[in-house]
Amino acid sequence: MSNDNKLIILGSTGSIGKSTLEVIKHNKDIYEVICLTADSNTIALAEQINLFKPKYAYLNNHELIDDLKSRLSHNQTIVLTDISQLHDILKSDLYSTLVSAMSGSTGLLLTFFALQSSKKVLLANKESLVMAGDLFCKYRKHIIPIDSEHNAIFQVIGNLDSQEIDKITLTASGGPFREYPRSKFDLITVEMALKHPNWSMGRKITIDSATMMNKCLEIIEAYYLFNLQPDQIDVLVHPESIIHSIVNYKDGSSLCQFSEPNMQIPISFALGYPNRINSGINSLDLSTSGNLNFSKVDHDKFPSINYAYKALAGSAMSCLIINAANELAVNAFLKKQKPDFIFISPRFKFSSIVSSCSKVIFCSLRNFEIESKSSLLRKIFTFLTESANELTSSEILLKNWFVLLSIS
Repeated sequence: MSNDNKLIILGSTGSIGKSTLEVIKHNKDIYEVICLTADSNTIALAEQINLFKPKYAYLNNHELIDDLKSRLSHNQTIVLTDISQLHDILKSDLYSTLVSAMSGSTGLLLTFFALQSSKKVLLANKESLVMAGDLFCKYRKHIIPIDSEHNAIFQVIGNLDSQEIDKITLTASGGPFREYPRSKFDLITVEMALKHPNWSMGRKITIDSATMMNKCLEIIEAYYLFNLQPDQIDVLVHPESIIHSIVNYKDGSSLCQFSEPNMQIPISFALGYPNRINSGINSLDLSTSGNLNFSKVDHDKFPSINYAYKALAGSAMSCLIINAANELAVNAFLKKQKPDFIFISPRFKFSSIVSSCSKVIFCSLRNFEIESKSSLLRKIFTFLTESANELTSSEILLKNWFVLLSIS
């Protein structure tokens, strides 16, 4: 098999990684998995290694490497013991396609290494574009989005010049609290927030959907992916999650992409592009799908969407900081504890996620009005690289953002 169909999957034990491997099962004669990575789920990673027999595997939690090895049924896979080894593989010619399915900011540097090596990147890690969109834009031609909304737009637009587009509309299910009274948001528990009505996703993105911070991040992602202005990107609530995005053209016509709400469909499109391959999911039967409903976003209940436009109107740091604040706040909510940065009140609740981000975006707009995007992003990347083994990217950014300002 040529390198053209050899894959690396970052975050293979998460929901996107598992869906990718399901698609590969339906196309075994086409694709070969070269490397799988996971954070700490040794049981799931071992099952994947035993089934797909990749040449390499990487486990972020090094304390569990022996446990992982004990679960393997063969010795054909080399378990990497250092992140630098994974870096070398990402920069190599051993593969052609990277599936960036890691959640949060941790996938940024790894994804960037693949782009620098001119690899095809199937991007589910929207945080990478939100944090470093200006750098990633240089490699836009190598990126195919996996997010259902952006994948839908990619399918509709194709190679069309963005000058022919009037605007795009990202659809949103509205999450589990679309009809929930705003006055009761403080009573929402982790268990309630993790019950998404339509999609089966990872914990972090499910919470983002509940707060609608996912749409804030997706607006920023669309801004960088499709070379549009912020006022050309809209959001529409569509509870059924059947129509995934709409493109409005300047001639008055509109095109949309619709399908079952199953991530194997956008993943299969991205894997096979420009061809179509078997996703393992049947086409949607509109005669049995029921009514399709649409409504405007309630910005009083879900103000998070507005943060995207504020961030894009701000400086180079604004998008990066809002992502970091949200990432830490969601992690704190899931762990039911107060995060370690100054913008959070001692009593941390579901509603604190969005209020925390609001305070952070206000501070970022106030303090970073005159930053040079290119110079600051280069310094941030250097800073992240040097500190990668000490803290998570989000912790580095929020705990050191005034340091970054002082050195610019």
